[in-house]
Amino acid sequence: MVLVLLAVGDAAAQKYYIPRFKKTKIERDYELENTSHKFAINLGGSYNVCMGMQNSIKYGERGDHTSYNESMSVSGGSFYLGAGYRFNENFIAGLESGFQLQDNANSIPLYASLKYYYGKAVQKKRHRWFNYLNVGPQFYLGDRSRGVGGLLAAGGGLRVLAGRTMKMDVYMGYQINMRNCVPSSMGKFDVPASDIKYRQYAHLIQVGVNIPLW
Repeated sequence: MVLVLLAVGDAAAQKYYIPRFKKTKIERDYELENTSHKFAINLGGSYNVCMGMQNSIKYGERGDHTSYNESMSVSGGSFYLGAGYRFNENFIAGLESGFQLQDNANSIPLYASLKYYYGKAVQKKRHRWFNYLNVGPQFYLGDRSRGVGGLLAAGGGLRVLAGRTMKMDVYMGYQINMRNCVPSSMGKFDVPASDIKYRQYAHLIQVGVNIPLW
């Protein structure tokens, strides 16, 4: 036996007689939703890329209609605070409000937000996909707007666990803003300005981050 060990050498003997250590992957459960709380509070913001703007003008009882495209600044942004209710581990509905900066006019949005998360709230993976839908009014600032407009947005994203407990939603989607404009009083009109419906539709691509606080 001693002669055999001397013949194979030290390195070969270790490789042959000493079993290799296999590193085993330790699996754990990750909590991707605060299921212990029925109410949810979140803080977020987005970078908005404008894809174009359309103008639509209707002239009172005459029924005349004019529409044309207009360019606007590519960059914009928004930040918001939201509160919602967790119906189950997948579905959250609530309200969000904040401030939106855009080239044609700044606004204060107030909209209903619906979010659906896929998969389990507690699972082996550190992420899960979701879709969202936002709809509601927004209140435009400045004397060139008639106050109340509208907002509609939809998209999807990924809920990730950053670190041990911090959760983060990274999302991208499409948003359309409808603004009621005040017609210019310069020049001569056959129709009073009060009878003119002047609306702007801004088409945006949103890329944002949402952080659940509760």
